[in-house]
Amino acid sequence: MAETMTPLHVGRIVFLGEHWLVQTLRNHTQNVALLAQAWHAGRAFQGSTPDLARTRAQMVEAARVHDAGKPARFQLQCQRGRGQAWEWVCSFRGHRFDAFHDDAYVQALAQLHHEYSVEGITEQMATLALGDATRSIAENLALDLYALEMCDQIEATVARAELGSSDPEERVFMDFQIWRRCESEYEVEPFPFRSAPLRFAVEYGQVAPGRDERDAVEKASDDRKRQSALRELTRWLNAQLQAVPLQRKEVSLWPWTV
Repeated sequence: MAETMTPLHVGRIVFLGEHWLVQTLRNHTQNVALLAQAWHAGRAFQGSTPDLARTRAQMVEAARVHDAGKPARFQLQCQRGRGQAWEWVCSFRGHRFDAFHDDAYVQALAQLHHEYSVEGITEQMATLALGDATRSIAENLALDLYALEMCDQIEATVARAELGSSDPEERVFMDFQIWRRCESEYEVEPFPFRSAPLRFAVEYGQVAPGRDERDAVEKASDDRKRQSALRELTRWLNAQLQAVPLQRKEVSLWPWTV
């Protein structure tokens, strides 16, 4: 029997005019898990902390599943930007709520990974404190969530830079600096990882929608026709991702030396 190939899914898109660079979702999640495995809590957090070694494996597992909801939530969007020019974006709005896991602690981390609010963390910690299996580790949630989100955000910033974006995905509650010291090499401060350099690859494919397909969206006479054209283009993009050759860029992370 022939082996069934697992379909590729969109992790993120960098829109470069007529060419769109699409990072695969599998690559993004593999990279975030790699960063999570390399995370060094002693370098990341000052002062007294709970025993994070007890939940380290669960934090890494949350990195593996945190974006499981993206394929079902993926949408192309096109909207008027500055100067009334059309701007293309990809949306996964609400995907974190579709990250499910048999382990309640892993699921709590995955479903909070785009939030770092006192209310959200406190509510989840209270819920975990009620469970027999999670009561003793509930106090780890805030620091493990911070670690997961730092790994996710560092990967996103580097991947977008490697694919040519000058507009990193920002979260105001993530506090780090990153500097590109040469091609495919970056310095990060703080550097909360076990060893340097930390290496991973950005896997992506290049697609180029035709002018007719983009015009169907940008010149649609009403919103209903625009949404219909966007759905058609989304289906086209998902099919193209299965067919185009994939490319890889090897990157290295180093501690800040400036």
